Amino acid sequence: MRSKRKNFMILSAVLAVSFVLNIALGSDIASVFSVFSSDIFEDIIFKIRLPRALMAVLAGGTFALCGAVFQSLFRNPIASPFTLGTASGASFGVTVLISFIPLTGFLGMSLISLSAFIGSLLSVAIVYAASLRSGKFNPNSMILTGVVINFFFSGLILFIQYLTDQANAVRITLWTMGGLDIVGMNSVLFAFLVFAAGFLIIYRFRDDLNLLFIGEEISVSRGVNIKRSRKYLFVVSSLMISTIVSFTGPIGFIGIIAPHIASNYFGRNYRILLPASLMTGSVILLVCDLISRTVLWPVEIPVGIITALIGAAFFVRIISK
Repeated sequence: MRSKRKNFMILSAVLAVSFVLNIALGSDIASVFSVFSSDIFEDIIFKIRLPRALMAVLAGGTFALCGAVFQSLFRNPIASPFTLGTASGASFGVTVLISFIPLTGFLGMSLISLSAFIGSLLSVAIVYAASLRSGKFNPNSMILTGVVINFFFSGLILFIQYLTDQANAVRITLWTMGGLDIVGMNSVLFAFLVFAAGFLIIYRFRDDLNLLFIGEEISVSRGVNIKRSRKYLFVVSSLMISTIVSFTGPIGFIGIIAPHIASNYFGRNYRILLPASLMTGSVILLVCDLISRTVLWPVEIPVGIITALIGAAFFVRIISK
């Protein structure tokens, strides 16, 4: 217990340091000295860097939290928030908007975010409906259906990119790489409300997640309403992921990496694993965003590329074990 408390203190300190560095550092190390003497100091910090760092915390935390939930629901150590085609569905929605709809906003809302949200929900709904057998939640069928949906939407995206003009094709490609290009606090506040509500609901099912991870028979013998728990957890997690992806684009692998790292230091008890995974995911995305802005200065690499490179290596390690 003491070691876990110590690990939490270390993780909290790392999260705080990563957050401060993301706000202080720009595209190069020297910017930490120059920004404070700039005439537009407040605009740089409060309109660009602070919202970006906060969105990194929320996005990384959400991907990791939902990754831990899906690994329990599907009893699969490599299940992630994008297993069900959420990323490809969101990318398809944005692809259709960019290629065929000239509008960029409606009633003050970003149509890019709205189309991504609708596309990701469409994907999840298709997977859920197709995988139901006799009204029962079938994890194996759902994972296989998610893989098929991923390929299907990816094929449609490539087909539309082939038909559209070069400028639109570039915009689509950049969005599908994922990014934290957030300006202002409106998106951050909305994402926080969804995140906070989702976390509170998921944490209520922490004991059910422990039992579901072990197996259905034990869960039933302990009085868990499997059908209700899975439905609530699946719907809430899907809404959280769809909301975050609508702002950041698909940023992969955090939902796989973070729960595994957290479980190594905090164990598999979901009472502890959920907040530990959340904080670990936030740290990972903050660090990856910092790398994406500084490693090839003055060029900024989309953060989704960094998480994919790191995540792929980690994924191979999981498979080998």
